[in-house]
Amino acid sequence: MSVSEKLPGISFVIPTYNAGFHIERCLKSIRAQEYPKELLEILVLDGGSDDSTVSIATKFDCRILKNEKKLAEFGVQLGIGQANGDLLVVFAADNELVGNDWAKKVSALFTEDQGLCALWGRLASGKDDSKLNKYFELIQSDPLNWFLNNNLARYKKECPSPRGSIFRFQVNPRQPLVWGANGLVYRASKIKHIWGQAGYLGDNDAFQLMLEEGNNSVAYFDSPFVYHHHVARLGDWARKWRRNFSQHLLSRQETRNMNWVFAGNFKIKLFFWVFYSAIPLISLAHSIYLSIRDKSIYWFYHPMASFLQLFTYINLIIFDKSGRSFIKRIIFSDKKTGGGI
Repeated sequence: MSVSEKLPGISFVIPTYNAGFHIERCLKSIRAQEYPKELLEILVLDGGSDDSTVSIATKFDCRILKNEKKLAEFGVQLGIGQANGDLLVVFAADNELVGNDWAKKVSALFTEDQGLCALWGRLASGKDDSKLNKYFELIQSDPLNWFLNNNLARYKKECPSPRGSIFRFQVNPRQPLVWGANGLVYRASKIKHIWGQAGYLGDNDAFQLMLEEGNNSVAYFDSPFVYHHHVARLGDWARKWRRNFSQHLLSRQETRNMNWVFAGNFKIKLFFWVFYSAIPLISLAHSIYLSIRDKSIYWFYHPMASFLQLFTYINLIIFDKSGRSFIKRIIFSDKKTGGGI
């Protein structure tokens, strides 16, 4: 039996749209892996790019499929349905693997622990990325999710025996994690049927559904795992928030599993986040503390980013009927209606 026959196949699922600026670096990092080439599969699900995205993907021997429904989540759904790998990586065109041994490390963990369902790791900022992206590296998400969900820190603290920078633990679906993309690795047998459901499915929704089925054994690399070349300007980030809030949340809220959002004391935390973000002096004082604690000046982006995200969402809520409906759902939700868990 050859070495490659003992190793799991790994499929990278990458939804794209006009990603020519980033995708070559992304694909190079995959093809540079010290792993049997026949066990690495790349699926590019393109939503109609009119730039160099498809031509670049062709050079890297990718399977290119047309994502007729355009949105990235539909692309992930299509790609996972077509993937052949034992392990499925939900990736993005602005992602880049850290190191040439990434696939080896991931494969070893899943092979060693047959009960492991998913694995993720810390997102890093590349040396050429903007200063704003280095702030993103600090919060690993957006200001709202950073404020609302600190469950990962709790799981790491309670982890009985971390091995170096690798933490393994069981996730309680009532204390969820905001894991969904940017290098999240699934065991195919635990997730394929979930992504195969009809209709829209958000990436965080799929992870939450897996947990609720009892497949909740995960691992986390608390060291640079994936470079996420995310944003260069606050205006870009605001446009991304606006697009995601409108297209992925407001227009599809009735069909989504949002238990990863509406968990625990969500309403109380949201209430405090509004005041925290609306009054920059509060978030600035906190940023000063965080910058001293972490020895990082990039925390000083935090008050601006928090205020901008709040301002963006308030505008969408006030001037959009579905936005007002969403707020009503938050206020009046209870466990019986599925608005919380």
